[in-house]
Amino acid sequence: MGKIKTAPISTILCLICCVNANAQIIRGKVVDDTTREPLNRAAVEIRSFGDDAYIAGGSTDAKGEFELRLKETYSKIRVSVTFLGYKPVQKVYVPDESRDYLDFEMQEESHTMDEVVVKGLSPAERVQRLAYNVSLVETAKLKNTTMDLSNVIDKISGVKIRSTGGVGSEANVTLNGFSGRHVKIFIDGVPMDGMSSAFGLNNIPAGLAKRVEVYKGVVPIELGGDALGGAINIVTDNSRRTRVSASYSFGSFNTHKTNVYAEHTSKKGLYVSLNAYQNYSDNDYKVNIDHYTKFGETGNSVVYEDLVVRRFHAKYHNEAAILKVGVVDKPWADRLLFGFTGGYEYKQTQNASNMNWVYGARYTTANTLMPQLTYEKKFKVLKGLHVSLNGNYNFGQSYAADTARCNYNWLGEKSKPKSAPGELAYTKYRYRDNNGAANFRMALFPADGHSVSLSTTFTSFSRSGKDETQPTPEYEHPQQSMKAVTGLSYKYDYKGKWNTSVFVKNYLNHLEAYLDPDGGSDYRDFSNTSSYWGGGLASTYFWGQHVQLRLSYEYALRLPTSRELFGTGDDIERGNSSLKPETSNNINVGVTASPIDAGNHRLTIDAAFQYREIDDYIRRTTNNDNGRASSKNDGGVRNLGGDFGIRYAFADLFFIGGNFSYIDMRSMTRYVTGTQRESKNYKERIPAIPYMYGNAEAGITLRDVFLKGATLDIHYMMNYIRQFSYEWNTYNNPELDVPTQFSHDLFVSYNFGRKSEFTVSAECTNIFNARLYDNFKMQKPGRAFAVKFGYNFLK
Repeated sequence: MGKIKTAPISTILCLICCVNANAQIIRGKVVDDTTREPLNRAAVEIRSFGDDAYIAGGSTDAKGEFELRLKETYSKIRVSVTFLGYKPVQKVYVPDESRDYLDFEMQEESHTMDEVVVKGLSPAERVQRLAYNVSLVETAKLKNTTMDLSNVIDKISGVKIRSTGGVGSEANVTLNGFSGRHVKIFIDGVPMDGMSSAFGLNNIPAGLAKRVEVYKGVVPIELGGDALGGAINIVTDNSRRTRVSASYSFGSFNTHKTNVYAEHTSKKGLYVSLNAYQNYSDNDYKVNIDHYTKFGETGNSVVYEDLVVRRFHAKYHNEAAILKVGVVDKPWADRLLFGFTGGYEYKQTQNASNMNWVYGARYTTANTLMPQLTYEKKFKVLKGLHVSLNGNYNFGQSYAADTARCNYNWLGEKSKPKSAPGELAYTKYRYRDNNGAANFRMALFPADGHSVSLSTTFTSFSRSGKDETQPTPEYEHPQQSMKAVTGLSYKYDYKGKWNTSVFVKNYLNHLEAYLDPDGGSDYRDFSNTSSYWGGGLASTYFWGQHVQLRLSYEYALRLPTSRELFGTGDDIERGNSSLKPETSNNINVGVTASPIDAGNHRLTIDAAFQYREIDDYIRRTTNNDNGRASSKNDGGVRNLGGDFGIRYAFADLFFIGGNFSYIDMRSMTRYVTGTQRESKNYKERIPAIPYMYGNAEAGITLRDVFLKGATLDIHYMMNYIRQFSYEWNTYNNPELDVPTQFSHDLFVSYNFGRKSEFTVSAECTNIFNARLYDNFKMQKPGRAFAVKFGYNFLK
């Protein structure tokens, strides 16, 4: 076997240095128009004049100078410069060999904006400079994959998505130890509480979002929900342009995904957009079991045997469309949009909240019928007044069916007919979970460096329905809740170097339910309205040009969700209407540093630490007798942890990075309720929550591969979760542990160039077919392949 010859390192370096030897170079300088002082780290971006396509970008050095290379000559280009506290500057420029040096003079803003609006930086940079502990991910590199939003969020530092299976499976967010209901999800600042499962993180394509922002711990009042552990804000693209994109993918387990998006903004400001998508999968991946029920003529028996079986009752499909019509850039409205979201979901239920209970006929359906309203306006009065209003209401209906007259085992075998139908409980329940959500925000700027913000978020829930199998009016009792969270904040910004916000929140909660308010069995229709107060502060300081320090504190509350209070319509989760709100003292410290930020090289390091003391902690548990889940108040909990991230990028050619999180979340309830006997769970780690996990990723972008103007992207991801237990006091019992897991994913996409905008992508997830588990040891898919075809038109 002959040796493979490799090129000398010096030759490779020479090639890299000479690739763009003939490229056009655009140089320039950015200064303050009054002081003539150079502006360091001003953002410079070059885009084509016709289709506004990105060409090159960078930042100025300590002398305020920049140098950018263009790989080809354009008839016209746009060169724009942004810098915090200054008005953006843009020039239309025709490259000329005798005039390749540009001078930019920037005017300082007359006032400093707060969290609602900040000019002078890109939207992503504005978020990163906030006083709150925030991480974000741009989705541009992920739009060519088959990822949904839950997959995207799972890659962010400190975040872990808890899922129960394949496509369409329930997705809950764990953020620094707090489970999905402690973490609030927003789309453009509007809570997703009002959206049914037909429109959720587990089925919305990644392309819907422009970026995802994750707030860990203390949350700005603009995201006015009762978030105890943090918040996730999915930001969509509001650019004023005409574009059409379409994609289709197919992959393992007979999975098919389609997405079509179109939007147009006329010269007179008329705006219309349509985003439609569908997902389908058999979800028939293989799982490992160690026992199953053997059905016999004389009785059933449990057979203990290690087997690999294929899921046989897990089909899922959903379809959804989002239509928006309105006007933009009017004297009376920057944006006024009327929207409607319609969606349908069909989901077969393979098992209960753990894999010990298997089903073969249960299923649920849900539809979303949701009108929406969006209004935004920045007024010139009062030195700047920003008002926004967003709202939606879901009129959708759901259905849960459990009618089989037999039981199933993991082999797909049926038991002999039973006298009573129903695998878990005989059900034909048709119900409406009517959810509403509205958010009003206002910001004032009374003087330079000073701003005041007011935000109110209102959510409502009511369930009404009828089970055809129930002769009694059990489901006619009220099941309603309403929550209003109002926040008022004041912010002082000192010359962009230091800013601090102080805020106060009021939590108003109204509940109507069928329960015993004393916790006994004297059930009756119950109504109650409660009010609570909270507040805190957030401060950030910029130490030089490359270090940002953050500190925040909040006394926060989390009101129980409608699902925790009333359960799910399919009876897999039971409600607990007597739950108390959680209260918590949160302290967060963070630092972001860019020790290398010169030319094409950028190294960023993030570290964050948090300490929390929680009372009346709400914990989700499962019942081993029937597999149902429920929630209960679990006393006091202490949470201490941190996360660390690092990322290096070389221009737009190559990047590598990773993050790591460690959470020490323990019960601090010392005595068993009503006794002086010390609890066995005292100072034990809270079960069913990963406490050590991390991600790593790397990517490379190659241009002009095979075709001039073509782009080849290669993206690798690794995921790690340390072994954790899902029950208390397991004493090293492996049957109650979720094992340590490593998974590896690879994504490759090829774009044929600016003129065609066709993209072909291929991906392999869980490359080494590792056994992956989550929640209460629910097994997730093994190795999977997918291919995606996409087209994009932009004008």
